[in-house]
Amino acid sequence: MQRLAVTLRLGLQDLLRHRRLALVMALLITVAASVFTILEGYRTGLADEFNTLSGQWLVVQETESFGEFYGSRISSRVGEELAGMGVSRVVPEIHIITGTSVQNATLLRGIDLEQYRRTETFTLDAGRALQPGGPARLVMIGWRLAENQQIKSGGTILLRGRNFTVTGIFRTGTYMDNEAWIALKDAQDLLGWGSDVSVYLIPDEGILHESDTLTGGISVARRGEGIRSVAYQYQPIIDLMDVVALAMGAATILALANIFWRLAWLRRRELAILRTVGFPAYSLVGYLLAQAAGVTLVGIGMSGLAVLLFTSTVKLAVTGFSIAPRLDQPTILSSLGWVGLLVLIGSLVPAWWLSHLNLAKLLRAE
Repeated sequence: MQRLAVTLRLGLQDLLRHRRLALVMALLITVAASVFTILEGYRTGLADEFNTLSGQWLVVQETESFGEFYGSRISSRVGEELAGMGVSRVVPEIHIITGTSVQNATLLRGIDLEQYRRTETFTLDAGRALQPGGPARLVMIGWRLAENQQIKSGGTILLRGRNFTVTGIFRTGTYMDNEAWIALKDAQDLLGWGSDVSVYLIPDEGILHESDTLTGGISVARRGEGIRSVAYQYQPIIDLMDVVALAMGAATILALANIFWRLAWLRRRELAILRTVGFPAYSLVGYLLAQAAGVTLVGIGMSGLAVLLFTSTVKLAVTGFSIAPRLDQPTILSSLGWVGLLVLIGSLVPAWWLSHLNLAKLLRAE
């Protein structure tokens, strides 16, 4: 144990003697860890916000549309048909994207004020919820939308050229935090749809099932399925970035292995002398692992600062909503495991190589 402590101390002393090389290795670890953590955070964020399916509700919408997002418009006669089939609860909603560009696009949702609390679970960050019988042009907005447009409760938001008063700011923990909710009648008047709606939400009580079709190009889907399909459109981008992260990881391993090998080679004679006086073969491993631990701690610290800076200043926004990375415990542990694997391979490879060199030749090194 005392011999291992000697090699560890020697490794740290050499690391401090070559501060520039140590800083380069720490920066390599910082970049690799930051990219991996941010990508995993976005992957988790997509899964949490868009992959939640509801086992309780079905969506009746226009066939081949994303009714819970945009693209569906059906007649109110569909709701009457559903009621005639014996469906116990028929909840009409409007879903559409408003705005003239990607920058000012807003997810607009028209809700039935009598029933929307039965279909949604949310908490209020500020203000109050929409109530039946209230005045026109009132709106509840998600906290992400409020943050992106810097709107507070009691302020106003522009929807299709008309000002709406913000009564409250809500939070659901899903993509709906990017939406603006107004009364169904206000949405119909705003769009000029008359009595048409985008979808009808119905309970899954065995009367209709997923993939059922009705007359007039109407189909039934599980609530959340369409939103998950929209999220899948962005998955290939993250998969492509994963390839970049893997390439960066491989480059980091090669660079670390080269630098660690160089540091050990500079001490090859001293390390050989330690071997001749009884130090075990793994003493070289301890020498390099001490250096690896030192640069890893610095790299992880700088990586944490870089990730916090990126997530607090950079907003990944697409049409109508923003995506935020989720830095939860599994994501952080996965990132630490990734960094540990890179450093371990980068340090053990040169240690294995040097331990197999001829000891007599190392002793004659000048």
